[in-house]
Amino acid sequence: MQPDVTALIASLVEAQRRHAGPVDASRYSGLDRETGYSVQFSVMAALGERAGMIKTGIHADGVGVASPIYAGNVGQSGTLKLSGATLAGLEVEIGVVLGKDIAADAAVDEAAVAAAVDHYLLGIEVCASRFSERKAAGANGGLADNMSSYGYVIGPDWPWTGEVNGQDVQIALDGKEIYAAPAKHGFGTVLASVAAYARHQRPELPLKAGTVITTGSLCGMVPVGGTGHVVASLGGVPVEFDIV
Repeated sequence: MQPDVTALIASLVEAQRRHAGPVDASRYSGLDRETGYSVQFSVMAALGERAGMIKTGIHADGVGVASPIYAGNVGQSGTLKLSGATLAGLEVEIGVVLGKDIAADAAVDEAAVAAAVDHYLLGIEVCASRFSERKAAGANGGLADNMSSYGYVIGPDWPWTGEVNGQDVQIALDGKEIYAAPAKHGFGTVLASVAAYARHQRPELPLKAGTVITTGSLCGMVPVGGTGHVVASLGGVPVEFDIV
């Protein structure tokens, strides 16, 4: 039985508008990747949103995927404020800003991506899910829900050295440390997910010059509850925002 895609879209639109949930994740578990994308883009259009930046990832079959992070929820370190109503957790990440277009091409590798990068930056991805149980949605249901993206804090430029694993990651909420461990990139390297997505690029989320892309967590998703001032750091370099 095919899922009622119109109803799935409507449920996510309503949850996004009200900053509330939960939506029954099991209804999305049977989606294929193409339909997951269709729901994702339809929800963005219905909300009148646009992508302020792109989140990249890699599915278990090696296919690179992406979701938008809405422009209204992207801001600079020290000035951004985001609602904590449906916030699930925080991820310290390295982002890139493209200086050149990356064409959709099966031959794109990390070297090709690196050649297109204008500069790197330190950031915090703020994660939220509209689902009652994220894992029950499956990978393509998660794609429909913007891969649990919510907002992004753009921090300072990051001086790229070719390696980030092993550097200290710390997160504090109102001065209380909630996470501290060496960085370990979830996709192995900073550019792995960008290269994977470039090979399976969607015209709705193109990799054009000027695009800001976040590349995957260095600390997993760190749960956080309540409101307050967040300060995260990588190698002692801070980035911060407020949960309200």
